[in-house]
Amino acid sequence: MEMQEDFNVSSLVVLCVPQDMESLWKKINMISGAECHYQDASGKIIVTLESQSIEEEIKIVKRIERLEGVILAQMIYAYHSTELEAMREEINKQDTIPAVLQGEKNAEKIFYSGDVQSTLDEILKS
Repeated sequence: MEMQEDFNVSSLVVLCVPQDMESLWKKINMISGAECHYQDASGKIIVTLESQSIEEEIKIVKRIERLEGVILAQMIYAYHSTELEAMREEINKQDTIPAVLQGEKNAEKIFYSGDVQSTLDEILKS
């Protein structure tokens, strides 16, 4: 298995006065590791950050915060590449098909007689 390079990917919401949005959009896109993806009329810009380390990511956020016209730059989501490997390991441990769905099932033997509300009421009484 080849070694993968560590990286961080994060999302950021930048809040500004709507009149400054176009200017900030251009300035943010000029910052290495930052890319604007969405803006709305209220003055919100959605940005993704890509960096090699948390320190680099923080530097990018601080640089965006210092741009003239930025009211607030708030990180919403952060992801590190090592999380992906942990998720892959967890997924590989799981069965692809849950046990209840494995094997043949005879649909003719499955029936329902009753109403859901009565069943729920009985369960909730317990």
